[in-house]
Amino acid sequence: MTDAQIMQKILVKDPEAFNEVYNKLYRKLFHFANSLIGNTEEARDIVAESFIKLWSHDHSFSNMSHLEAHLYTTIKNACIDYLRRDKLKAKIEHRLVQAEIISENVIEKKYQEAELVQILYDRINQLPDRMQQVFKLTYLDGFSRTEIAQMLNLSENTIRNTNAAAMKALRLTLGVEQVLILIFIAVLYMLAA
Repeated sequence: MTDAQIMQKILVKDPEAFNEVYNKLYRKLFHFANSLIGNTEEARDIVAESFIKLWSHDHSFSNMSHLEAHLYTTIKNACIDYLRRDKLKAKIEHRLVQAEIISENVIEKKYQEAELVQILYDRINQLPDRMQQVFKLTYLDGFSRTEIAQMLNLSENTIRNTNAAAMKALRLTLGVEQVLILIFIAVLYMLAA
């Protein structure tokens, strides 16, 4: 389904179109929300609630970017509301009181981080299945070469070679510096989750 078709079907509340938007945008919206509030469960709820609002209200979007911007704004506002209500987040709330608002620079940075994480996941998901599995277990889940070799019934040498091939493929599409930055950001998100 093209973006234009999705926009048309959103107008008539087609569940398939909403499902398509959800599958396309959920991961980066979740990372965005989680990076703002630092609470995985609440971030999931906020993102889910943003899709419920999208479904229950009549909206007209000119294109997918417009719809995505609307979701980011909805999530940003929900995160700010959450931070204001949540007394357990005193440190974050103290920052909000001092600044009186989350700076647009911080929001833009979190948005860009979420976009970069999405790019990394998209590129990883384009790798062959075995390479993808080994790469995710190593760099995103933090398992050692020995642990992965035991889990997949492969030699450690095979694991090392598979990861080297995956890194080479990612470097070819993204460039060396961007791959390292993306993996670092993804690992930070995994640790926060």
